[in-house]
Parts: sequence; C-alpha cells; structure tokens
Amino acid sequence: MSTQTDSRAGFLREAIPSAVTPEAELVAGASAAAVPASGVEQRPPFPVRAGRAAVFAGRALAEACRVFRTAPARDRLGLALLVLRMRAKHFLIKLSPRWRFRSERLFGWTVECFDYYELLTTIEIIFLAREYHFEPRNSRPRILDCGSNIGLSLLFFKREFPESRIDAFEPDPQAFSLLRRNVERNSLRGIELHNQAVAGSEGPRDFFRDPRRPGSTAMSLREECRLPRRETVEGVLLSGFIHEDVDLLKLDVEGAELEVIEDLDRTGQIRRVRQIVVEYHPRLFPERDGYSWLRQTLEGNGFECEIRSGEPGPSGSGALHPITLYARRRAATAGHEA
Repeated sequence: MSTQTDSRAGFLREAIPSAVTPEAELVAGASAAAVPASGVEQRPPFPVRAGRAAVFAGRALAEACRVFRTAPARDRLGLALLVLRMRAKHFLIKLSPRWRFRSERLFGWTVECFDYYELLTTIEIIFLAREYHFEPRNSRPRILDCGSNIGLSLLFFKREFPESRIDAFEPDPQAFSLLRRNVERNSLRGIELHNQAVAGSEGPRDFFRDPRRPGSTAMSLREECRLPRRETVEGVLLSGFIHEDVDLLKLDVEGAELEVIEDLDRTGQIRRVRQIVVEYHPRLFPERDGYSWLRQTLEGNGFECEIRSGEPGPSGSGALHPITLYARRRAATAGHEA
C-alpha cells in the first residue's frame, strides 16, 4: 500500500468534490512563502494564513460530516471524530516541525506508528474507503493478511469480526516489531504473526527498503521499487499455510502479488480461497501487463472480479497508482472442502 503514490491516499478526494485537498492546502500554505535571493524565508501575511486555516478547517469539517453520513452505523461517530482529530494533528505537523505524533486512538485501541501522515492515509484507505470489506461465512472467518505492516488491517478485521482467525505476514523487521507491539498492547487474540515474506519461492530473498523511512509501505522484494538499501528476508510459500478453507486472502505485498498467485494456482490451493483483495502495483512491472494476467488467472479459477480502486492503464504505460482488485468465488464454485 504505497500511500505516497496512491491516488486513494486522501479520502477527501471522494468526500468533497474539490480539486484541492486539505493536504494540498497545507502544503501550499507551508510552501507559499517566498524565498528571496537572500535565502531568508518570508511568511505570508497573517490574513492569508488565517484564511488558509479557515478553509482547511471547513473542508475537514465537511469531510467529517460526509464520513458520519456514510460510515457503518456503529462506527460513524467514532470515525467522524477520528477524522477531525487526525486533520487537526496534520495541521499542527504542517504548521511547525516541532509537532511530532507517533500514535493514534482508534475504537479504544492505541496504534503506534513511524510516520503520522502515512498512518493517516492508511486509515483513510482501510477504515473510511473500507477496501478490505468482505462477507464471511460465519462469525469466525479465516483470514490470511499478507503485508500487515504495523497492523491497521488487523484492527479493521478485528473490529468487523472479533472472533476472526488471522495469519499475518510482514517481512520488514522494524515494521514487524511495531506490528507485534500493537497486537500485544491492544490484546488482540486469534492472530499468529510471521516475520516472513510471502513469495513464489522459499528461502532468502532480496528486500528493498529506505532506512530514512522505517515501516514505509513502499518496501518491496522487487528492485524496481528503487529503494536504496538491499537486505535479506525469509521467503515462504503461502500455499503451505492453507490447511482449511480461507474466507479472505488480503494480498498487499508490493510486487510479490503475481508470484504468490502463481504459487496458489500451481498448487491448487487457490481453490480453498473464497474471497481475495489484492493490490497490484503496475509501476513494479514496467515490462509486463500483470493486471491482465492476474484477472484472467482469478477468473479462470472461478472468481468474479471487480476493481475497488485504481484504473488499469495500457500495458507499458508506466502507471504509478496501484489497483485494488476484489475477487469473490462464484456461488457454483464456492465451498471447497478438505
């Protein structure tokens, strides 16, 4: 979930029909100060800054109202207040670098993070846009969460289905450490954590990350991500973890999605999966139309597919934004049993 290049990052783009988001407003406000030849930064006049702040506050309030109207009934007040709180903190961050936030309260849970803006945009995608929503068979769905990062997806699943049984995979040691802390701090049960990368082969795998941005959602097994540091992580085959029918496979693995689906298709374990939410990253496959292959493979295995966000471009077009594809097994092919 590369929020820094993700067209979904900023739920306000859907919440308010405006070309300018609060983020853009703040960035503009922070960077609008002219820097003369002397190199001394000049702040805009107070009325200008006050006007920008008022616009930002108004749009944030409108966003909170939109969330209150559209969110599930039991969550609408909590999410609306969360939006206002996050926007206020984001405003302070842009106002002065001395403001630093490293946690947020969410439905009674406390979530620690590395970067507050990335936390904000991820909450928007998961809790406001609800991209991981699915329909389980019962109150104890079996979930495979691949690419758990610091655990926001786990909080979403536990909010929706408290008795869900989850295997969570996160290869980055720093993100995994914070993931474990968030799970333990909030006493989340029924979750098994794996500090491994799901992939198309077992054993050591190259893993690319940016040491300046710990826990970044752009980390990848693929060199095309262009992150500066190469490390080694343990790769595992997801097919080896499927011993019963799976209600949801959530696959957000920054470029490993195709090889994971290839493994499940080759081993036949994909037939035990009922629903899939997979994020495809076209910028990591500049020479391949991976989206068409992915969709054809899923449909060939009995799934109906729909796009939840993003838009596939022509092959080789160099599209930047990820595509979130939701796949649901057709009724006639559902219910594979061991």
